[in-house]
Amino acid sequence: MKTNRLRDSLIIFVLSALFIAIIYTNNPDRIITLRLGVYAGSSWDVPYADSYHLVDQIIKAFEKKHPHVKVKYVSGITKEDYSSWLSDKLIQGQQCDVFMVPTDDFNLLSDTSGLENLNSLIGNSYTDVKAFYPSALAAGEVNNRVYALPFESNPMMMCVNMDLLKKEGINLPSQNWTFQDFYKICRKVTKDTDGNGELDQFGVTGYTWQEALEENGAALFNDDGTECYLNSEKVRKALSSYARLVALNGHIKVSQSDFDTGKVAFMPMSLAQYRTYRSYPYRVSRYSKFRWRSVPMPGSSRYKIHMPTTLFAISSHSSHKQAAWLLLNDLTLDVHNQQALFKESSGSSVLKKVMTSKTTQKILKNDNMGSQVLTSQTINQMMTSSSSSPHFKKYNEVMELANNEVTLAIEQGSLDSDLPSIESRIENMLTK
Repeated sequence: MKTNRLRDSLIIFVLSALFIAIIYTNNPDRIITLRLGVYAGSSWDVPYADSYHLVDQIIKAFEKKHPHVKVKYVSGITKEDYSSWLSDKLIQGQQCDVFMVPTDDFNLLSDTSGLENLNSLIGNSYTDVKAFYPSALAAGEVNNRVYALPFESNPMMMCVNMDLLKKEGINLPSQNWTFQDFYKICRKVTKDTDGNGELDQFGVTGYTWQEALEENGAALFNDDGTECYLNSEKVRKALSSYARLVALNGHIKVSQSDFDTGKVAFMPMSLAQYRTYRSYPYRVSRYSKFRWRSVPMPGSSRYKIHMPTTLFAISSHSSHKQAAWLLLNDLTLDVHNQQALFKESSGSSVLKKVMTSKTTQKILKNDNMGSQVLTSQTINQMMTSSSSSPHFKKYNEVMELANNEVTLAIEQGSLDSDLPSIESRIENMLTK
């Protein structure tokens, strides 16, 4: 009898606790708090006066639509410290409900259990996510599983010294120029202009062998990161073309300051850099000595060019996933917020509808860029023909090795003999 009373009491206690929990959870007046993880400043290492202004505006509108949800974030975390801060939070199981994922951190984070698989939350809303540029959406997707949605992209373009080309009697490159066109112009402008026997005018600075691979249609890895193609015929041919380009400069290391002083025809530049340095006062302090503009990267009309993209993800440990999903939607898919992002920040929106809008065209014209210097159609073309980085855990690690070894081999003129051993070392890293 005593045992039965104890059992009945226990059942009543459990049912009461369950009832209270249901009432509490479904109480429309209950206020929940979402924690948002963001860093201060620009994602693209350019000046950004008040990066929290946009976030504050988005939160204010979100809380007005959802009065039972409050959003809080910790301010003052710099981009340089953010990755370490985020890693510590993940290890401690204290990550924010919704948090920003920098471009270089996604591959590692997606391999942990810290990111929520968004497929079930997206559900039948794939129509909505198709509003993103495909490469931007792919930046947060692994094996058909979406772990993060894109927030801001930063397509690459080629900055051109128009005065130098005019002096040499060379027309501005077309939208569809190739790597071969690029090489021919660099060869023509690289010369000794003062007759002292040394080169003092050059074709390009800041152009990398990775960009040469992309613009010649050569991939370095397969999608899964199980194979390396460094010693393949296509990659060898692209690297050989890049080595010939570098050789034009003799043994002189051409720097960005050479471009700034008008001695170089081309320099790769991101959209964020372009928008920053076209605007007062940076325009005056940076490139006021010559006329310049940007064109798509050579070869981009035929091949996919890598486009960095920042993302937002939901913590797999969040207790408020549905509310977090609503906030994630407002940050990434809301046209009004993404239009405001393009106006306030320096990168590009990840929505096609925003980048082709009349408002975007007006912003570009009012950005002291001129009506035809860089149009929304040109940016749309660049973003449509772009790609995201491969998504395998060791990507950053093997790329660091490849960059060091290939750069050294090019400098020493030993590419042909070195590529097999470099490829072998990379494959060993991939299989460990």
